[in-house]
Amino acid sequence: MKNKNLGYVVLGILFVLISVIAFVIPTEKTATFWIVYVFTAMAFVAQIAIWRNALGKEDTLKSKFLDLPVVHVGIVYLVVQIVAFAVFMGFPVIPSWVAVIVCALILGISAIRLISAEVARNEINRAEDKANQKVFFIRELQADVEMLAQQEQNPETKTALIKLAEKIRYSDPMSSEALADLEAEISEKITTLKTVADKQNMIQEIELLMTERNKKTKMLK
Repeated sequence: MKNKNLGYVVLGILFVLISVIAFVIPTEKTATFWIVYVFTAMAFVAQIAIWRNALGKEDTLKSKFLDLPVVHVGIVYLVVQIVAFAVFMGFPVIPSWVAVIVCALILGISAIRLISAEVARNEINRAEDKANQKVFFIRELQADVEMLAQQEQNPETKTALIKLAEKIRYSDPMSSEALADLEAEISEKITTLKTVADKQNMIQEIELLMTERNKKTKMLK
C-alpha cells in the first residue's frame, strides 16, 4: 500500500511538471493543444484507476505477477500519450481533428490491450481455482481414508486402508467433467466405508474404481 501511494505521488509530480512545461513554453495554445492536454490528463487519471484495480487485490506474489501485464499496458499508454502531447505541442498548427483521431486511437488501442490483459489474468485465476478444486478432491479422499486407518482396530483392515490411502495419494489429482459420476461414486463409497461392516470388500471396490478413474484420466489427457 505504501509503494502504491508513492506511485500516486510520482504521478502527481510528473503531471504537474508536464503541465508547467506545457504552459511555460511560449507556444500558441490552440484547440489542438487543449485537446491533447485533456487526453494526457485523462491518461494520468486512468493510471490511478488501473493501479487501484490491479494492485488493490490480495497482496500475494501470484497476484502481483498476474497484475504486471495490466500495469505495464497502463504505463505504456501514458508514455505514448505524453509523447503525442509533446509532438502536438511542438506543432500547434496541426489541425485539431488530427489530434482527436490520434489521441482517440491511442486511448482505444490501450483500452483493448487493458481489457485483453484483464481477461487473460481472470482466465489464469479461473483455471488455477478449478485445478485447486480438483486437487482438493483427491486430498480429501486421502485424508478420509487415513483417518479411517488410524481408527481401525483390525490389523488386516488397517493395512488395507493404508494401501488404499497410498493409492489415492499417488493418483492423478487432475480430473474432468467426464469423470464426475465416477468420482461421485468413489466419494459415496468412502463415506459408506465409515459405517459398513464388511470393510475389506468395500476397500476392494474402491480400489477398482480408483484404478478405473486413473486409467480414464490418462485417456482424457
